[in-house]
Amino acid sequence: MLQAAARAAYRAAGRPEPKELSVAWHEELPSARGLGASAAARAGGLVAANALMGEPLSQDDLLALGAELEGHADNIAPALFGGLQVVVRDGGTWRRLAVPLPAGLKVVLFVPDLAMPTQESRRKLPQKLSREEAIYNVGRAALLVGALAQGRWDLLDTATQDRLHQPARAKLFPALYDVFDAAKEAGAHAAYLSGGGSTVAALATDQEERIARLMQQAAVARGFSGRTIITAPSERGAHVVAR
Repeated sequence: MLQAAARAAYRAAGRPEPKELSVAWHEELPSARGLGASAAARAGGLVAANALMGEPLSQDDLLALGAELEGHADNIAPALFGGLQVVVRDGGTWRRLAVPLPAGLKVVLFVPDLAMPTQESRRKLPQKLSREEAIYNVGRAALLVGALAQGRWDLLDTATQDRLHQPARAKLFPALYDVFDAAKEAGAHAAYLSGGGSTVAALATDQEERIARLMQQAAVARGFSGRTIITAPSERGAHVVAR
C-alpha cells in the first residue's frame, strides 16, 4: 500500500515513476482491526513521495488522491492531517474541517485477536435504513462533534450510540456490548466499535489502566482473547521525520 500510494503521488504530480522504489513498513497498527492501518500506510506513501518531489501536491491534492486510493475519505483525512477531521464530498471536491479536541482525552483500545476485514464486516450492514434510524445516527454524529469540541464528557455516551453498524457487526464479535459495558463501568465516558472492528475504543480522562483491564476481562469471559493499548489523539498526521 505504501509503494502503491507513492507511485500514485508521482503520477498525480505528472512526474515519471521511479524505476526502483524501496519502502519498509513496521506494523505497529494491527491490520483488519478497524484502526485505519491501510489509511496510515497510504498516507505515509503519499507524504513521502510528495516530499521526495519537492512537495508539488497540496493538502487538497493529497486528500483527493488518498480518498481515491482508500475508497473513502474518513480514514485518510485524519491519517494525513491528524486529530478529528470531518470530511464530506461536495461534487468533485472534498471539504474538510479539523475539530479541536479537549485536553486530557485518552483512548483505551481493546484489540481482539479476532480479525474483521472491512469488506467482510461491511456485508453484515443493512441495505436500507428507516427515516427514524437515519435521524438517530445523523443526530448523534453531530452531537459527538459538538461534545468533543466543547469537552462535554457527559454527552459522549449518548453521542456514540448507533443503530447502523454496531448491531450488525456484533454478530461477528458477540462480546462487543459486554466490552462496552465493562469499559463504562470502569470509568470510561463512552465505548464504541472502532471503524469496521474488531477493536473497541473507550474514551476516558481517568482510570485508563482499570478500563483496559476490565475490557480485556469482559472479552476473555466470552471467549475472545486480545490485547489493550492506551493512547491519545495526535493533532499531527503523517509527516517526514528525516530527509
